[in-house]
Amino acid sequence: MSLERWRAELRHRLQTFDAAESWERFRASPTGQKAIRLGIIGLSLLGLGLASFVGLYIYFGRGLPTIESLSNYNPPQVSRIVDRKGRLIAESYSERRTVVPMERVPRVFVLSVLAAEDADFYRHGGLDYTGVARALYKDLMGMRREGGSTITQQLVKTMLLTPERTYTRKIRELILARRIESELSKDEILHLYINHINFGHGHYGVEEASRLYFDKHVEDLTLAEASMIAGIAQSPTRLSPISHPEAARKRQLYVLSQLAAKRAQYWDDLPLEDIEKARAEPVTLHVHDGSVHSAPEVATLSKAALKDIVGDEALKLGGYTLTSSIDLDMQEVARKALQKGLRALDDRQDLQAPLRAPKKKVKLPPVATLAAGRQYDAVVTGVKLDTSELLLDVGGHKARASIAELARWNPKQLPAAQFAEPGAQVRVTVVAADTAEEAALVRPMLGAQGAVVMIDPRTREVLALIGGDEAIYGFNRATQAVRQPGSTWKPVEFALAMENRVFTPASLVLDAPEVYDEWKPNNYETWRYTGAVRLREALAQSINLVAVRVVAEVTPRAVVDFAKRLGIQSELDPSLALALGASGVKPIELVNAYATFAAGGRYQAPRYVRQIQSPAGTAVALPAEAAPEQVMTPAGAYLITSLMMSVVEEGTGKAAKVLARPIAGKTGTSNRVRDTWFVGFTPELVCGVWVGFDDLRPLGRKESGGHTALPIWIDIMKAALAGRPAVEFPMPTGIVTARIDPKSGKLAYDNQPDAIDEVFLEGTEPTEVATPPDVLDTGSFMMEQLGSDSARAIP
Repeated sequence: MSLERWRAELRHRLQTFDAAESWERFRASPTGQKAIRLGIIGLSLLGLGLASFVGLYIYFGRGLPTIESLSNYNPPQVSRIVDRKGRLIAESYSERRTVVPMERVPRVFVLSVLAAEDADFYRHGGLDYTGVARALYKDLMGMRREGGSTITQQLVKTMLLTPERTYTRKIRELILARRIESELSKDEILHLYINHINFGHGHYGVEEASRLYFDKHVEDLTLAEASMIAGIAQSPTRLSPISHPEAARKRQLYVLSQLAAKRAQYWDDLPLEDIEKARAEPVTLHVHDGSVHSAPEVATLSKAALKDIVGDEALKLGGYTLTSSIDLDMQEVARKALQKGLRALDDRQDLQAPLRAPKKKVKLPPVATLAAGRQYDAVVTGVKLDTSELLLDVGGHKARASIAELARWNPKQLPAAQFAEPGAQVRVTVVAADTAEEAALVRPMLGAQGAVVMIDPRTREVLALIGGDEAIYGFNRATQAVRQPGSTWKPVEFALAMENRVFTPASLVLDAPEVYDEWKPNNYETWRYTGAVRLREALAQSINLVAVRVVAEVTPRAVVDFAKRLGIQSELDPSLALALGASGVKPIELVNAYATFAAGGRYQAPRYVRQIQSPAGTAVALPAEAAPEQVMTPAGAYLITSLMMSVVEEGTGKAAKVLARPIAGKTGTSNRVRDTWFVGFTPELVCGVWVGFDDLRPLGRKESGGHTALPIWIDIMKAALAGRPAVEFPMPTGIVTARIDPKSGKLAYDNQPDAIDEVFLEGTEPTEVATPPDVLDTGSFMMEQLGSDSARAIP
């Protein structure tokens, strides 16, 4: 049949076609009846399938987690304590994660994640249907299921569902994945994924992974590094480049090969040469686990402050950054200087290994029961074979101690058998008391400890805070130890005496023995007394008996009240013994009191926190600070500063002259040399050093504030002031200068050859002129008879 005839036939059939008649013929035919029955069955099955699907969706969709938590993503994060320059001091977290916005994540990492996990991520609707069918089949057959989940599905498994591997959980996963895709953008889903997943060793999210493996922020990752981290997500334990470097390298090469293979289809903007370069580039790990031990004292104080400010619940979620006042450079300098000074003390007092037994054996008293945390005298009895442990007798109790913790006293790294000979006596702290089966665990306390505080007097920011020779968490002597300040207390009482105009720097005070209600104070060398001495000289030479007479005049109660205004919160005994520093204070309190002198009499509490940033990057409001309080006049503060400059120029602190700049300060040594101090300052820095045994043992012969603490202070301040110009203490208004006779404290007579300049509060300068030597002065004659040779005071 020709084409034209076929077309004509088709037109005729269409014109004459009767649909109703044809349908009736088809329905009446056996074939039609069979087709109709099959159609009805098919439609029924389709309806039943749809109904079943809806029923299953409703059934498995009941009680599913909402995705509201994903929209308001606020997971646990790391809170960080950093120094004033942003350098890490410590971290606090319940889950180690730092959330970063997508704009900080480099494209090379995003593409590496897509290549490794889900190249079609930006094209599919959240489900990999082939992978789902395969997973369901293997679940039903009890077979080991393989991967194939999309990033969205992985997010559901990680954040919304339990890790159980059942077909029920899989169906719930699919439902949630579709819900997420309908409510969140692809970028939002990817942001959640890369910030939440585990990248190994307890580090969650790409920022923490970057810090852990390469010690850098995520935005600084190279393609080689990004592909390495992206590959870890599949199995953080098995693919860790730290514990399984070969497996991690193979996985990285796979990720790079996927980047190259799918480049033309998905990301043709990534140059092929960059991928090949990353493939050839060796990846060097710079592992950083976040363990920081440079300033544990500051970390403890900062965490407590953060908890007080934001509260327990917010702190548990974390994500805060607290910028402390500490300068880690100064912290390190202070720690090293203290360690150096303590080692020198150990050497002078023969406390370094090998420890020798005394020539005369001393039997130590028995101890009924050892208590953890308490200190006792002990005797070395031997060593535990093939170990680095000493064996000791502590009051009749067997004990053991590891010498591994005693490196400070074992510079030659002697083994236990040579570290201490049997019979050597040591002081120990009980770590764990003995039992019927185990000897007590003790730690020898061989040497003294120390504390350092450095403060900026203008802001009261604490720049360095050292609570012991080792950078460990524990007892912070700078803020917790209450120790006798000795003669470093004298500036407090002398400042009050001059501020109240009872005394001036030129006032003559008698240095001679006297008994006060059966208490007879003495000078450091009790057999030498000066007689009448000017107040400036008395402070420079640290004469005890002058200090007692000054406090007796102004009253101990007035000194206590004045000390409280200077920020001394420790309990003070309002007796004459206070004059010699017999009441204990904390180093931070005393150093800040000196900072008030350096700040012109203006008191502020010490500050440890500069600012706090919230997880959202906004500033957290800090508690309102009390306004600075002018607790003494600027002129009075200058006067006591001037007197303390004489301590350095000609007194017990003159070793500090090596710094070649104006310095004010005071040495101090408590009764029986249990405490040694030096607290000193320049116009820009105040620093205090304390050294002593925790159990109040004497430090030993010839130790003193000037000999033990001052060298440490000098080492610290040399580093702190390096490169800074010398600055004079500014003289405020209200100060007058007068030329006086150094012996009488009166105005110098005309052309007096040994006259000196002295400063006074305006209105307190002397008005009487000294008597020339060719004129008899009966008053001076009588004073001279009461005194004797020059004396040295407790330094």
